[in-house]
Amino acid sequence: MATNPSDPVARMYAVALYETARDKGKIGEAHQGLQTIYGAWQDKAFRDFFTSPRVPRDTKIKGMDAALKGHVTEEVLNFVKVLIQKGREPQFDNIVEAFGMYRDQAENRVHAWVEAGSPFNEAEKDALKERLSAASGGKEVIMHYEDKPDLLGGARVRLGDKLMDNTLRTRLNHLAIALEK
Repeated sequence: MATNPSDPVARMYAVALYETARDKGKIGEAHQGLQTIYGAWQDKAFRDFFTSPRVPRDTKIKGMDAALKGHVTEEVLNFVKVLIQKGREPQFDNIVEAFGMYRDQAENRVHAWVEAGSPFNEAEKDALKERLSAASGGKEVIMHYEDKPDLLGGARVRLGDKLMDNTLRTRLNHLAIALEK
């Protein structure tokens, strides 16, 4: 499932929950509650129940109330009920992503996605994390690594809206294009 945290509706609901949680000093708990529900969201039966227009809204609200009460904060539970009342359940995954983005921004954190032709050792990971932190203005960098042998060597790093591609595959592609001219 592809998410779109940039969706205006998702951003609007994420900001509303974020500000409510912030005002009550419960940002971490709200995030954890969303993650709990998002874990259930991965189950097709749960997702189908939660998003189906055939299931009456009051049935969904009662079901969510029974399933979530005591497992998430009252703010998150009420938030889910509002999503159901407004018919915005299909936006849930986008809202979770947007909420995480707002939380990361507020806590001076960024994510970096690293694809490499061969695995990095710990010293290389630490050095790259340090360089990316400096490049992001000193923000904490959460690293996500993926080995991609088809890159042949080197690495591709996405940090925010910046893409740094130093893979052998890309260099070979550029060389092929230059030779065709």
